[in-house]
Amino acid sequence: MNNFSNFFSDLDKGELKIWDLLAQGVVNKKSKFHTPTLSTINGNMINSRTIILRKVDNKTKMLFFYSDSRSRKVLNIIQNNNVTVHLYEPRFKLQVQLYGHAKIENNSEKTKNIWSSLNSFSKKNYLSALSPGEKIDSLDNIKYNTDNEEAYCNFSLIYFKVTKLECLQLSDIKNIRVEFVYTESSNKKYYMVP
Repeated sequence: MNNFSNFFSDLDKGELKIWDLLAQGVVNKKSKFHTPTLSTINGNMINSRTIILRKVDNKTKMLFFYSDSRSRKVLNIIQNNNVTVHLYEPRFKLQVQLYGHAKIENNSEKTKNIWSSLNSFSKKNYLSALSPGEKIDSLDNIKYNTDNEEAYCNFSLIYFKVTKLECLQLSDIKNIRVEFVYTESSNKKYYMVP
C-alpha cells in the first residue's frame, strides 16, 4: 500500500497532510486538489460545480476561490452560506469533504489587489455582457465588454471557512475514515466507522 495510508494511524499527522495537499493544490494544476467540487444550496436543490482553488490558510481553516458576482453560486451563497467542498484523489484512493460557511467579497481593497494580479485571459472570464448561465440562442450571441472596470465589478472572492473536514481512504486491507471538527474554542479529531 502507498505511504499515505499509514499516516492516518496518527490523526495529527494525517490532518496536516490533508492541509498540505490542499496547499499544493493551489500551485499544482495537475493536482486533484486544484479543482474541487463546490456544492451550494438553492431552495430545495443542491448545485455542484468544479472550481479552482486559489488559496489555502491552514491556520484559520480557510479556502479561497474566485467567481463572477453574477453567477448562481454567488447568489446561492448569499441566500444560504452553508457549502460543501468535495475532492477525490485516485492516487491515494482518498475522498475529502469539507463542510462550512462561505462569504462573498467584492469591490474591496483585497479584490482590487487580486484583480490587478490577474492576466488578461483570466480577466476575460468576467467580461461577458450577460450573466453566467443565461440562455442564448447561439454561441454567436456571446458578447464581451471591453471595459476593464466593468469586468472588475463582476469579480468576487469567495471565502470558505471550514468547520468540518471528513476523509475516507479506501484500501485493500482496511478502509479508514476520519473527521476533524473546527470550532472557535477547540479542534477535535475522530476515527469513524468507514
